[in-house]
Amino acid sequence: MKTFIETMLMLGFLMVGVCLFAQEPNQTIRGIVTDKETSAPLIGAEIIVLNSEPMVGDISDPDGHFKIEKIPVGRHSLQVNYLGYEPLTLPNLLVTAGKELVLDLKMVESAVQLEVATVVAKHDKAEALNEMATVSARSFSVEETSRYAGSFYDPARMATNFAGVSVGSSYDLSNEIVVRGNSPSGIQWRLEGVEIPNPNHFSSTGGSGGGISMLSSSTLSNSDFYTGAFPSEFGNALSGVFDLNMRNGNNEKREYAIMFGALGLEGALEGPFRQGGKGSYLINYRYATLGLLSAMGINVAGDVTPKYSDVSFKFNLPTEKAGTFALFGLAGQNSSEFFPKKDSTKWEGEFGEWGFKETASTATVGLSHRILLSKNSYLRTVAVASRETDGGDSYWLDPEKNYEKHKDSYYNTTNYTYRLSSTFNQKFDARNTLRAGAIYSYSKFTFVYDDDDNFSEDKGDQVIRFFDNHGEGGFLQAFSQWKHRFDERWTLNTGLHYSLFLLNQKMAIEPRVAMDFRLNDRQSFSAAVGLHSKREHLSAYVLDGKLLDGTVRRGNADLDLTKAMHAVLGYDQRLGTDMRMKLEAYYQYLFDVPVETVPGSTNSFLNYRDIWDLIFAEQTGNKGKGRNYGVDLTLEKFFTKNYYFMVTGSAYRSLYTPVNGIEYPTRFDGRYTLHALGGKEFKVGKNKKNIIGINGKALLSGGNRYTPVDLAASIEKGEEVRQEDKPFSVKTSDYWRFDVGLSYKINKQRLTHTILLDIQNVTGHQNIYSDYYDNETKKIETYVQTGFFPVFNYRVEF
Repeated sequence: MKTFIETMLMLGFLMVGVCLFAQEPNQTIRGIVTDKETSAPLIGAEIIVLNSEPMVGDISDPDGHFKIEKIPVGRHSLQVNYLGYEPLTLPNLLVTAGKELVLDLKMVESAVQLEVATVVAKHDKAEALNEMATVSARSFSVEETSRYAGSFYDPARMATNFAGVSVGSSYDLSNEIVVRGNSPSGIQWRLEGVEIPNPNHFSSTGGSGGGISMLSSSTLSNSDFYTGAFPSEFGNALSGVFDLNMRNGNNEKREYAIMFGALGLEGALEGPFRQGGKGSYLINYRYATLGLLSAMGINVAGDVTPKYSDVSFKFNLPTEKAGTFALFGLAGQNSSEFFPKKDSTKWEGEFGEWGFKETASTATVGLSHRILLSKNSYLRTVAVASRETDGGDSYWLDPEKNYEKHKDSYYNTTNYTYRLSSTFNQKFDARNTLRAGAIYSYSKFTFVYDDDDNFSEDKGDQVIRFFDNHGEGGFLQAFSQWKHRFDERWTLNTGLHYSLFLLNQKMAIEPRVAMDFRLNDRQSFSAAVGLHSKREHLSAYVLDGKLLDGTVRRGNADLDLTKAMHAVLGYDQRLGTDMRMKLEAYYQYLFDVPVETVPGSTNSFLNYRDIWDLIFAEQTGNKGKGRNYGVDLTLEKFFTKNYYFMVTGSAYRSLYTPVNGIEYPTRFDGRYTLHALGGKEFKVGKNKKNIIGINGKALLSGGNRYTPVDLAASIEKGEEVRQEDKPFSVKTSDYWRFDVGLSYKINKQRLTHTILLDIQNVTGHQNIYSDYYDNETKKIETYVQTGFFPVFNYRVEF
C-alpha cells in the first residue's frame, strides 16, 4: 500500500510541475452510440457540439464509436441525430483537462413513421436509464454526488434530496435512508445488474446503510434510483432500489486521479491493457481515518476514531465474436475502537467504564458476459460471489481491582452469498420489446454470541454462549416483462415476477403493470400497480438460542415472504426546456408481515433495521400488516446557465398492525420532509477556464419516533423500561440543518485540480436522536447527533 501511495503522489506532483507551463487546455469527447433497448451499435449517427465556432462533430463508425478532439474545457452541449430515431440532446456536459469525457449514448427508435411525425431533440435528465421504468424512478450522475451539498460523493446521501426519501434515524453519522416510510432494511443495492450486499462501511448485518459508501465516485457511472412500483425484473425488494453501474476504464490512454483530505487518501488509475486494444482496466483504492477531524477537535463519533479502507475495480474485455466480458468487484473493511480511561473520576455518564472494538468487512466479485445474438437481441449473464463479516467484543474496567478488564460480550456473523443471473432481451420492432430472465442465489449464515449472563450469582464472572447457529437456503426468481408503445404518446409496461424460497418452499407470484400517457410535449400522466415481495434476512428463519433473560429464541423456518401492493399515480409538467414539476401520489399495502405472535406484543419486522432487532424477536409469524401512503412533489431546474435548484417535499403516513390488531405509527413515520438545494458556477481565471462552485441545501424532516420511557418503572427496576403498549407514540423535535459546499476547479493542460469544502450542518445545530434512562441521575436524558461536520478534499486528475 505504501508503494502504491508514494507512486501516485510522485506522478501527481510531476504532472503539476510539467503542466504549469503548458498550452491552453483542451480535451477529447468520445464514446459510443447504441440502441437504448438492444445495445446494438448505431452506424452513421451524427454527433455535433452545439454552439461551437466553427461547428465540430463526428459520425459514428461501424462499431458505433465517435471521437471529437481539441474541445476547449468548460461546459458544452451535444446533439445526436440518427435516421429513424428520436434526436438526443445532452446539455451542459463538463469537459475538464485532466480526463477525457467518454459517453455511452443510448437512442430511442421512433415509434411513428417519419413522414407523419415531427420529432424534436429532447433530453430528460431525470428519466431513468432503464427503458422499462415508468414511475417512481430517476437517474443520477456521478457529478451530482459531488455537487449536492452534504453528499460527500455518496449515492445514498445524495438520494436524500429526492422526493419520497427522508433521512434515517441516525443520519448525521449514517447514510441510511427511509423511502416512503419503509424500513431502511427494505432497500436493495444492485451493481452491474445484480443484487449485492450492503456496500457501506460501519453497517450492521441485515441493514442497508452505514457511515460511508465503499463505492468511490471514481468508478461509478450514471445509475438509477427507484422509490416504488418497480419493473418486473426487480424482485426481493419492498422499499427502494439503487441500481448502480460501474464505468469502463479509458481504453485509449492511461489516466490517474488522487484525492486526499479530512477523510483520508484515495487513488485511481485506468487505461488500456495494450495500445490499440479494446480492453481496459479501472482500479480505485482508498484508505481513511477520521483522525484529522479529531485533531481539529471535531469528534464525529465521540472518543471513537473509525478507520476504513476499500478497493473497487472493473476489467472490461470485449472480444470480436464472443461478446464482452467484465470482471468487477469491491472489497472493504472497517474498524472502530474505544478505550475507557483508567481513571474513574474522568468517566462520564453511566457507562464510562465500558470499552469495545468492532470490525466488519465486505467483499464482492462478479463476472458478467454480454453478447449480441442479433441486431435486435442480446443475452446478459452475471455471476457474483460475496462474503460479509461483522464482529465485536465489549468489556468493562473494574476500578476496585486496579482497572482489571472484564469481558462482557462477543459476537461474530458471517454471510456468504452466491448469485447467478441471466437476462434475455428481444426488440421485435420500434413498438415492442420483451425482456425475460432468471436469478438463483444461495446463502449461508453463521452467528455466534457470548455474554456474561449479567453476572448471575450461580455462575459468577463467567461468559457463556447464548447463540451458535448456522443456516443456508436457496432463492429462485424469474421474470418476464413486455414494453409496448402504441404510438409516440401511449406506452404500456407489463410483466410478472416469480419468487421461490427453497428453504421452506414459500413462493410469490407478482403481476405488475404500468402506463405512461404523454398529453403533449410538456405534460404526461403515469400510473402503475403491482405486487412485490421480500425474503427476510436468513437469521429470521434459522436463528436458535437463548435471550439474556433466559427466554428461548427459535427462528421460524416456515415464515412466508413479506408482500406489498404498490400503486402510484403521477403527473409530470415541463416548465420550459430546463425545468420540470413532478407530482406522485402513492399507496402501499403490506401483508404477510412477520410479527411477534406473543399475546400483547406490539413488535413487527416493519420497524426492524438489522439483525439485532431480529435476535430479540420471539415466536414470529406472518400475522402483521402495514400501510404507507403519501404525496411526493419535485420542482427541479436542471443545470443550465451555470446554475440549478431543486425543491422536493413529501407528506406521508407509515402505519403498522401487530398481532393485537391495533394500528400504530411505525418507527419511520416522520410524516413530512422538505429539501431545498441549489448552486451556481462562476467562470474565473485566464480565458475563464477555471470554475468556482457554490452549493447549499436546507433540510427539514419530522423527528425520530420512539417508544417512551416509563420513568417510574425504570427507577424502581434500576434500568430502562419502555412503555411497550405505546409503541412509537412520541417523536423528537423536527430534524433540520443547513449544508454548504464550495469547490474550485483549476484546468491546466492535461491536468485538473479540484479543491472542495463540504460542511454538513453549518450552523452546528444538534438534532436530537432519541432519549434514554440514566440510572445514575435517575432522569430521562437525550442523545444528540453530530452537529457541525466539515470535510475538506483536494483532488487532482491527469
